[in-house]
Parts: sequence; structure tokens; C-alpha cells
Amino acid sequence: MIKFTKNKILMFLLLSAFAISTFVQSNLNIEALNRNKLYVIPLGYVAGIRLDTKGVLVIGMDSEILKQRNRDLKVGDIITKIEDTEVNKASEIEDILNSLKKEYVNVTLKRDGVYIDKKVKVSKDARTNKYKMGVWVRDRVAGIGTLTYYNPINGSFGALGHGITDVDTGRLIEIKSGKIYRPSRIRVKKGKIGSPGELSAEFTDSVVIGNFDSNTNFGIKGKIEDTSDFMNLKPLEVAEYHQVKKGNAYILFPDENNKIRKYDVIIDKIFSQNSPESKSMVIEIVDKDLIEYTGGIVQGMSGAPIIQDDKLVGAITHVFVNDPKKGYGIFAKWMVK
Repeated sequence: MIKFTKNKILMFLLLSAFAISTFVQSNLNIEALNRNKLYVIPLGYVAGIRLDTKGVLVIGMDSEILKQRNRDLKVGDIITKIEDTEVNKASEIEDILNSLKKEYVNVTLKRDGVYIDKKVKVSKDARTNKYKMGVWVRDRVAGIGTLTYYNPINGSFGALGHGITDVDTGRLIEIKSGKIYRPSRIRVKKGKIGSPGELSAEFTDSVVIGNFDSNTNFGIKGKIEDTSDFMNLKPLEVAEYHQVKKGNAYILFPDENNKIRKYDVIIDKIFSQNSPESKSMVIEIVDKDLIEYTGGIVQGMSGAPIIQDDKLVGAITHVFVNDPKKGYGIFAKWMVK
């Protein structure tokens, strides 16, 4: 569940749980654990998230250009090259076009997962005397989310439980690179029936926690650089999907003082799944403190780890608009694959 605003740098709020930690001596020797089981460290930390797209995503067309029948571009295309020059920023399109000064240019783009070449007509703006392709594009996304787990063996993390999609196209965003940051301040807008709540936070580029280059339907994955906030945390076994059961569980999430604590939930329903899907279970927030604080599940909580019987069983992914105390969760097993 992601909330976007239509800025060139797109702010998004992601329900997500973040598992981070250094695996310092915590009286637990990972090598001694059963090698047939996977152990990770659940987190629940909220973090700032920024990503740069791989190529630039076409999100709209100029109304005047729409009149041209031969534009050969459409919403959802990813422009990767113009005349064999790589494109990764919106500003680069205009720079290339105005250096070429051509009526038609060769464009390499990715459409529906396939790279194709198109000969695209360029228009010269009579007012500015600039060459334009007549498309609105996006090259960067920024916002906040919650991180789910940290793997102390290889330093990797997973978050969100669902992919980052573009608000205009609804498509999974292909990323070139991404970073996660430690926020300086977190605020909560409480949810209510018909209006999900949301998190907002402040963060700067100077406090980088880690990097990621994977954005899938089941969350983002990357490597942690700074684990100073997550010392001495206990690894838990990742549950197999058939080990998850209806009943009591808890999630990890920051309180009003940004301290991670446990909040009681109930797993109301479990869906039979033999292959990865993002909606694996229905959970209900029953903790009075969390309901008082957030109203239930809020935008920005996606990925918050769900723990049952001392195992990481899943992460929150969506909220029910008509009942913010309830939402969907994904099996943890699908996230770590």
C-alpha cells in the first residue's frame, strides 16, 4: 500500500517493516544453528527511502503532442537511450534533443518487458526555441517505509512486503539504485473508517543506512551499511508457510518515542499458497496502545514484521480502507526467497 504525490521526486508512504542489525556477539552462534533453517533479525524500523529509476518512466503526454499520430510513445514506456546515448534523468532528454536538433530521433525503450527501437518525432517549442519529445517523465522516487528483516550472515535486508509501483501507471518501478536513511522525526496521522492513516518523516541524504537494487512484487532487497542502531538483536527462525496458524501474534513497530516495541495482533485468516503472493493472511490489530497511537494499520507500516511462536511469519502489506484495524500480510518465506 503506497501513497504517492505527483512531484518529480515522488513521495511515497510504504507499509513496510525493516529488519536491521549487526550480528555482534549475542551469546548465539549462527553457525551452530540448524543449517536447514533460515534465521534473520526482525526489525520494524521506519526509514527514509529514495530510488533512481533505470531509464526514465513515461507518465503522461503533452496535450499538444497527443494530436500527433506518429509519436510512437505511450504511458508506461521506459526510455533508456536516445540516439545510443544512455538516459537516466529527465533533464538528460532535453539536453540530448537540443544538442541533436533533429526532427526525428531514434529512441530505445522498454515496453511490457521488451526492449524496442522507435523513430520518434521531436517538436520545437516556438516560445522557448527548445526541442521537446512531448512526454512527462519520472526519474526519482522518495518517501518513507518500514524495514522487515536483516540477515546477519550476508548483510542483506528486506522491506515492504510489496513492490514500489508508479502512481500514474500502476507498474512496478524498475530501479537503477536506491538508498535507505535514518529519519530524524516521525509523525503519525491516525486512520479511521474510510480514510487510512499515514506516516510522515524527515530525513537527509547524510545518514545512509543501506543500499538496494531490487524492487519486486514482494518488497525491496539490499545491503545494510550502518547497523549501529541494531546491536544485540536476536535472530528468529523464518517460518514455513504451513507453520503459520490463526491466533495470537505480534508486530514490531516504533512507538511515539521512536522505540521499537511489540504490539498484539490476531491472525484472522490464512490463505493456502504454494507459490509467492503478496496477500497471504488477514491480520487484525488488537493492541489498545497501537490503536490509540495510529488507529490501526497506517500507510507507511507495510513490511512491519509479524511474529508468532518465536518465528518471523510475515509482514504487513495492506490496510482495509473500511476497517483500518485490519489488513493483509505476506508470508515471510515469500519475502526472503
